[in-house]
Amino acid sequence: QGLCVPKQTKSVPDKRWLFAGVSRLVKEMRTPLNFAKQTSSWAPSAFLQQTGCRAFGALRPVAEANVAPLIGRARQAPVIHSSPLADTFGRVHRYLRVSLTDKCNMRCQYCIPEEGEEPILPTTAGELLTREELRRLIRLMVGLGVQKVRLTGGEPTIRGDFAHIVEDLGQLSHSLPQPLSLGITTNGVRLSKFLPTLRRAGLRQVNLSLDTLVSAKWPLLTRRPKVWHERVLKALREVASMDDFSLKVNCVLLRGVNEDEVGQFVDLTEHHKMEVRFLEFMPFDGNGWARNRLVPQAEILSAIQRHVEQRGCGKAERLPPDTPSDVARLWRVPGWRGRVGIISSMTDAFCGGCNRIRFTANGQLRNCLFGEEGWSLRDAMRAGGSDDELTALIASGVRSKYAKLGGKRDMHELQERGGLNLPMMSLGG
Repeated sequence: QGLCVPKQTKSVPDKRWLFAGVSRLVKEMRTPLNFAKQTSSWAPSAFLQQTGCRAFGALRPVAEANVAPLIGRARQAPVIHSSPLADTFGRVHRYLRVSLTDKCNMRCQYCIPEEGEEPILPTTAGELLTREELRRLIRLMVGLGVQKVRLTGGEPTIRGDFAHIVEDLGQLSHSLPQPLSLGITTNGVRLSKFLPTLRRAGLRQVNLSLDTLVSAKWPLLTRRPKVWHERVLKALREVASMDDFSLKVNCVLLRGVNEDEVGQFVDLTEHHKMEVRFLEFMPFDGNGWARNRLVPQAEILSAIQRHVEQRGCGKAERLPPDTPSDVARLWRVPGWRGRVGIISSMTDAFCGGCNRIRFTANGQLRNCLFGEEGWSLRDAMRAGGSDDELTALIASGVRSKYAKLGGKRDMHELQERGGLNLPMMSLGG
């Protein structure tokens, strides 16, 4: 949906183009039957490659003989959005994820290489964005149209000036006519001590990464002592008991490790107004990804429904997304307070509605979790760049965004090219 938008050039002003914007594709190709009729015998992957989707390389005009039924539907040129935060597919990026550090106090399997492999070297203090640089960049992004900011890492709470950064963010939010939506993604080990600071700043959206409810598995998954597991569970209970916080629990499922805990995680939503989200295992540099370790969306959903039925609660009901840019597909067990979500980045990508842009801890703008290119806002600032020059650099990065998966076709190509991407700990998810 919305994967292909033509890149018009002066050399072919009179040719007809394939315009597959989100709204038009949804309207004109409601069902697989319609899609098949309009593309004859083409398979979708071949169709996208031959029509020049950015996910498969440079865009180019389509010969009329190839897809005449579809070309006839592009009755008008695509609307070009003037915002620096809009990409060439019409997606406007109002959600900023800011990595405060690429260090972490845990060593989770899916994020950091095994012991003995090449280590990930954290960014040195002088290379990190300073508190003042963060304040300037976030204020600039808000002025351009960002409405939601999430602090990530590594683990954001281990940064020495974390509390001050949160205070700066709160002051910015409180100064606006419409306060920002503020959140944090954390492993929860140090979360409890910062809850008062988060509350004062208006940062109320907490995403807690927790991959097991069984303390015996904790050292295997995180390479950290079991006593830390209880600290995380304590933080989970604290946040869940506070009505002014919104809690999401993120669980990455690994086959043979924790997929047997789906039911236990689902049960967390019975009495607590939280959202438990199961994530498919994604390939990043050095994280040991393999297709046979991935638990796909279809299998996760079957496990959820099987558990709910065994509890005598019928079936979990599918819910509509909260916004068009939501990444999780949602369900709720009738009568239960919370919700269950699945984030299927690998088997059913949701890139068409992506509105996320990222800052790495060393000041790079990254337009995709799987992208291979970065734009250094830190270097531009330290060279004396003005806000206008920074805005131009931001716009350049946003416009370079591919339709899906950073320009890769699928999870297998993501794995093959994993060494060209940053590790998860540097990107902040």
